[in-house]
Amino acid sequence: MTRLSEIQSEFQRYLLGDSDTIAAMVRGNERIIAADLLQVYRRGYSLRLVEALGNDFPGLHGLLGPAAFAHMARAYVAAHPSQHSSLRWLGRNLPHHLATHPIPGQPFAADMAHFDWAVALAFDARDEVPATMADMLALPAAAWDSFRLLFTEAVSDFRADAGIADLRRAVLRAVDLPQIGAGGEQRWVVWRQDEDVQYRPLAEDEAAALDLMRNNGRFGAMCRLLAEQFGNPDAALRSAQILKDWLDRGLVAAIDHDAAASS
Repeated sequence: MTRLSEIQSEFQRYLLGDSDTIAAMVRGNERIIAADLLQVYRRGYSLRLVEALGNDFPGLHGLLGPAAFAHMARAYVAAHPSQHSSLRWLGRNLPHHLATHPIPGQPFAADMAHFDWAVALAFDARDEVPATMADMLALPAAAWDSFRLLFTEAVSDFRADAGIADLRRAVLRAVDLPQIGAGGEQRWVVWRQDEDVQYRPLAEDEAAALDLMRNNGRFGAMCRLLAEQFGNPDAALRSAQILKDWLDRGLVAAIDHDAAASS
């Protein structure tokens, strides 16, 4: 007798399009044959994956339209089958997939996918109490050169067209789409403050500072970076302004200075 686990495994392989062995284990009835019964589940599974991607990528869905989005989603799922027990992670490779498999006539599809995914990550990130300027001002003077920042899990960034936020807003509001592309690319940062997902463009020096600090950099190194790489004579002041903005906006989860001081 075939074990239940084996039947379940064969059924999963059938849904994923890897095998039709399960057909020999299924009985039809007077109204419908076994092959048609199975196709109901295969089509239903495919529709559920497309629906899940549409929920996670509303900007992309609106930009492409339902039919084109469904076509793209099926091609994506064929190339990147679900590998996680939760559908939440089904779309994690979609921005890269669209960057390497561009859709004709949709030059900003990959950018939109990056934006949608960053918003979804920020929305689903765990709740954290962010650090504040009061925490910053409480640091001992000796720690100011060597402290590092721990950012909240909601923070992510990506590179996309400078007009991608305007395009996404227009798509979600179902209004006339703006013409974008003339402003070139830039870095965007996305995070969640309280219950609201926020986003904004990053200046080049701030983007470089964010990269440094998210990779275990110290504040003194951030000041030197802005002075040496960007030739800013007021690098310390600019660094302090960037730091205050990050704290005011809730991007920073904690300020680590004890570990830095002992390293």
